[in-house]
Amino acid sequence: MILKDKCVILHMPKTGGVFMRLLLQKHYGDAVELPSGKAFEDPAARWEQHHALDDIPRELDHLPVFGFVRNPWDWYVSWYHFFTTYDHRPPHFMTVSKGKTLDFGGFMENLDTYPLDSPEYLYSNYSDKYFRIFSCNEDQPRNPRVEMGRYETVHDDLHRFLGKVGVDQACLDEIASFRRMNNSRHDHYSTYYTDSLAERVYMKDRAVIDEFGYELERRP
Repeated sequence: MILKDKCVILHMPKTGGVFMRLLLQKHYGDAVELPSGKAFEDPAARWEQHHALDDIPRELDHLPVFGFVRNPWDWYVSWYHFFTTYDHRPPHFMTVSKGKTLDFGGFMENLDTYPLDSPEYLYSNYSDKYFRIFSCNEDQPRNPRVEMGRYETVHDDLHRFLGKVGVDQACLDEIASFRRMNNSRHDHYSTYYTDSLAERVYMKDRAVIDEFGYELERRP
């Protein structure tokens, strides 16, 4: 998202983007610029659902950039449950989930059967989305220009970020008082992981997991 003359917000899917969009549009209307959103309809445009750092026009380089990430173990569970209940049928997700017939473990196992550069794998892979959105990779560190926040503390981080760029006090007050999110409905994410599946996620996404110090938080 681009908030005209104030800031750029980059975020992974399933990190509170709907909350941020509705909030900013309520207070700033057309001053909020969004990506096209064609990714759900057109597999060739899969990246257009979320702005990436490289997508931001050079004339906006003076604006502060804020980014949001999420615990990858939690993210996969939320991603899976969102699309299994979502009315639209994104083609790559439908392929990997075998028409939404696979449970979470089966989905994750099937995902790993696709080549790393295949559309099916890339569409549902956390690290690929992270590297694309934040214009980095395992060998190229994230641009320090981007100040990062987390889904786990999204309200506090967003309040802090937007307070720095001088958004309206009414907007800040709403962030401070609002705690309901557009959550996917599922049990605690840790219950969906066997030890072996959790380890596979770590090996797949360890660059991001290690950078942000994420852990798999087992519920008693």
